[in-house]
Amino acid sequence: MRERYSPSNSRVREKGPTVAEREQLDLAVLYTEDDETTRDEVSLFLKRRVRSLATASNGREGLERFREERPDVVVTDIRMPVMDGLAMARTMRTEYRGILIVVTTAHSDVNSMLDAIDIGVDQYVIKPVETGKLLAALEKCSEIIEYRRAHKTYLAERERLIAELQEALAKVKLLSGFLPICASCKKIRDDKGYWQQIELYIREHSEAEFSHGICPDCATKLYGKYLKEEK
Repeated sequence: MRERYSPSNSRVREKGPTVAEREQLDLAVLYTEDDETTRDEVSLFLKRRVRSLATASNGREGLERFREERPDVVVTDIRMPVMDGLAMARTMRTEYRGILIVVTTAHSDVNSMLDAIDIGVDQYVIKPVETGKLLAALEKCSEIIEYRRAHKTYLAERERLIAELQEALAKVKLLSGFLPICASCKKIRDDKGYWQQIELYIREHSEAEFSHGICPDCATKLYGKYLKEEK
C-alpha cells in the first residue's frame, strides 16, 4: 500500500484509510507524549478512532490524568521529562494491574524496550509512529477488553444461576426432611411451629398445584350407602 506522508516536519506517518480504520473502537485512551507536534498529530488521529481521548505531556501529568479518567488503554512515549513513560507505566500497574499499555519508542532504544518488556507492556509501536500500526495495536487491546467484559458477564450469570439452583435445592430439602404431621387431621407443623393443611404447606414450599378429588376408600367410607343404592 502506498504511504501518504504528512508535511515534512511531521513525526507521524499515515497510510490510506482502511475499513478497520473507519470504525471507531469502544475505548477510552490516555495518550502521553512530550513532543507537542507528535502529540497533536497522533491525537488528531486517535480522536477519530476511539470513543474518548485524554492527553498528557509527561509521565507525572499522565499519572494524574490516569487517576482522573481511568482509561481502558494508555499509549505513551518512553523518554519524557519530569517522569518517563516506563516509570509512569510501572506506577499505573501497581495501582491497577489490568491497565493495557502501548509504548512508542525508537528502534535504537533497546534498553528501554527491555525495561518495557520487564514491566509487561501489552503492545509497542516504533517511531516515527505509523497510524496503521498504532491502530492495529489498539485493536488488539480492544479484543482483550471485549474478552474481559464477556468473561465478567459470564461470571455474573454463573453466580446468578448458582444462586437460583441453591434456592431450588433449599426448597427441595425442606420437603425431603422429617415433617411433624398430625396423626388425626394430617396437618403439618411448619418451621415456625404453626400447623397447616398439608396442601397449603406443599404449595408454599414448592411449585406444585392441587386439584381436589376423592379416593375410592374415602368415597366408600363417606358415601357407601349411596353407592350401594346405585348398584
